[in-house]
Amino acid sequence: MGNSGQLKDMAVDGSDEKGLVFFEDVEKGMDERDKELGKDVKIDVSEKKVEEFFKCLKKVPNKDVEVANAEPFVSTRSTGLPPKWDSPSGTVVLVNKPKGWTSFTVCGKLRRLVKVKKVGHAGTLDPMATGLLIVCVGKATKLVDRYQGMIKGYSGIFRLGEATSTWDADSLVIQREPWEHIKDEDIKKTAASFCGEIWQVPPMFSAIKVGGEKMYEKARRGESIELSPRRISIFQFDIERSLDDRQNLIFRVTCSKGTYIRSLCADLGKALNSCAHLIALRRDSIGQYSADDAWDFKELEESITKDYL
Repeated sequence: MGNSGQLKDMAVDGSDEKGLVFFEDVEKGMDERDKELGKDVKIDVSEKKVEEFFKCLKKVPNKDVEVANAEPFVSTRSTGLPPKWDSPSGTVVLVNKPKGWTSFTVCGKLRRLVKVKKVGHAGTLDPMATGLLIVCVGKATKLVDRYQGMIKGYSGIFRLGEATSTWDADSLVIQREPWEHIKDEDIKKTAASFCGEIWQVPPMFSAIKVGGEKMYEKARRGESIELSPRRISIFQFDIERSLDDRQNLIFRVTCSKGTYIRSLCADLGKALNSCAHLIALRRDSIGQYSADDAWDFKELEESITKDYL
């Protein structure tokens, strides 16, 4: 906090009875006649007075403010477990989500392990996806929005010529289109056209709420709702054909909050005059945090259990 902020604090809490006017005593000796005539009067600001003034600015640090501004302990494979899970600043855990688990499953299991009521994740990963999930514990749940807003990095595989109702491999193929005509240079050129700010329509099978109900719940009942496109940013989109199967495209994407990789895959397929769906996905990074530093959940569980014994 700057001096102006500290001055304001003192004025409010009344911690300095004298105030901060160190010219006061000098002004008392001014001749009233000189004041009336508006003559310039030289005021001697002694070193002692200046020293006293700056002493007034020194306040005892507010511990409550320090705690509120403290950063949470970030638990990774390299930093280990926190001294206390429910500390005043909370804990952030980097978890490598296993395939088949929901993000909610990870939070539920961790909540039972650390015995802290407030546990939440900073960005959903689909059940079929793996990779970095940031889980906030205790007071750190207040920082969820901070992590959700960070740039995300993903890698995975698109499959050309086949589409599913969920736009990923969690449902059966419902459409097939020719893909053999697609050239490698066309794939790269089309991928490059998606870089920058674009409009993207989220998939029907998503956690977006419409009328208080999640979209995937409506989709499972066979309801179809036209979702409005959203503005997102694709910062990098690298893509190559798989050497093992030319129908598969291996990609790496860096994107903004709110980007659906399933939608990106489906849109790419259409732009190539075919169709496509996502068959593998890994979240590699969130901001400066990497999946390479994240705990495998089994390893995390064993460490926590051992720590409690």
